[in-house]
Amino acid sequence: MKATTKQVLTGAAWLAILLAMIGGTMLWQQQIRKAKPLTMMTVTSTERIPMVLLLDNRLTHQQKQQLTTSIQHNSAAQTMVSATITPTGSVTFKGQLLNSDNRPYLQVQLPTDSSSDRQVQLLERCLSRAQQHFKFQRFNLVSYGNTGLTATNYVEHTPTTLVPQHLVLIATPFNGTSYQKNHRHKTTPIAAKSQTNTLTKLIAHRKSINSKLQVLIIADKTVKAKQLLPLQSALAGQSIFKPVVKVYKQKILRSWRTRSGLLDNRQIGNVIQTFIN
Repeated sequence: MKATTKQVLTGAAWLAILLAMIGGTMLWQQQIRKAKPLTMMTVTSTERIPMVLLLDNRLTHQQKQQLTTSIQHNSAAQTMVSATITPTGSVTFKGQLLNSDNRPYLQVQLPTDSSSDRQVQLLERCLSRAQQHFKFQRFNLVSYGNTGLTATNYVEHTPTTLVPQHLVLIATPFNGTSYQKNHRHKTTPIAAKSQTNTLTKLIAHRKSINSKLQVLIIADKTVKAKQLLPLQSALAGQSIFKPVVKVYKQKILRSWRTRSGLLDNRQIGNVIQTFIN
């Protein structure tokens, strides 16, 4: 009798567990049917936001590769493509992006024999075509050397829809390379009497810069040799951007060799990626 009672109780317990599982499954299926479709969700982390590289045309292929390798260090899995535009405005793309490329690299080559105003127009056309070709809206812009002046002109004269989120300007001669107008070690703004026409013009148009633009200026301080670009000139962009944008930062990196300078500084990639991310 005791064994029979025990069997009955065990069977009842298993039946209760089975009924609970069936009820739970039915309730879960009902909740799934009521849920909103997932197609309406937007995952911002997968949005394609390229890093556009606008490098000085006077750099050798090896120097460009050295800099881009440093910048790519933390995201080497992302594809690098290129865009070349002629003086007449014809754009040619080289390379294809993968579906997984949400932070790819786009290296832009502008013609060297165009005026500063024309280069701004060509850069605007090139980026507009790139947006259509590679399917992106937002982007970040990194420039090195003299092309930093083009990038600065660009953000002063381009439509809001084509303004980058982040602008990084590396070793840009905002006030030329003369040691008569610039101090080797000073980080203070350039006095009005020492400003070049280029700097004066850029300062005059700074009010047209989108205040939401985030700007980082990277300068080089050579330790043992006379550097080619005075530190004060490389930081003169503070007079252009600092009074206008909400986010302005500047970073001074030390190097030991004049000729290579920032190009072989291992910190530069981390500094850029940290600022943009």
